[in-house]
Amino acid sequence: MNDLKLVIPDNNDKKSALLMLDEIKVVDAGLPWQYSGLANLEEATSYEDWVKEKANEKNGIDLRDGYVPCTTLFLKRMSDNKVCGSISIRHELNDFLFNFGGHIGYSITPSERGKGYGKLQLKMGLEIAKSLGIKNCLITADVENIVSTLVMPIQNGLTYLKGKLTGNDSFFQDINNLKEEN
Repeated sequence: MNDLKLVIPDNNDKKSALLMLDEIKVVDAGLPWQYSGLANLEEATSYEDWVKEKANEKNGIDLRDGYVPCTTLFLKRMSDNKVCGSISIRHELNDFLFNFGGHIGYSITPSERGKGYGKLQLKMGLEIAKSLGIKNCLITADVENIVSTLVMPIQNGLTYLKGKLTGNDSFFQDINNLKEEN
């Protein structure tokens, strides 16, 4: 897993990113969390426009109504340049994100699931959230998304909040208490 890095999406990732999207469209079809963490890639008019939008979004430029500044990254396996996942780290919360979505949304390419990549990607994402000055990071998952609800509690320092208005499982991560895994 040392070969996996969080990287800023760029045009060189197009083929692998679109293959991830195609896999998700098939494997997760109809699930409420189908496109979680993909930062609206499924809605983009072109991949190149999406990359520009994500660069602007990171800096709070030309945000869509209701959006907040957000850093979107790919979990990339450097040995073969495969996009193995995607994570969106929202720099702040608005009312909508407080109740649905939280600070972090993430997804793993279906063919790469079951390898511990979700846990790794979330841990790396929490470190980035910490560098952005987020002290308590809200992470949510649909109660039926069993895999995400299992990945989240693995992180240290989580406070579990059950029964949000949306019915999501929710966790606040105290980023100052992140610990190294044994």
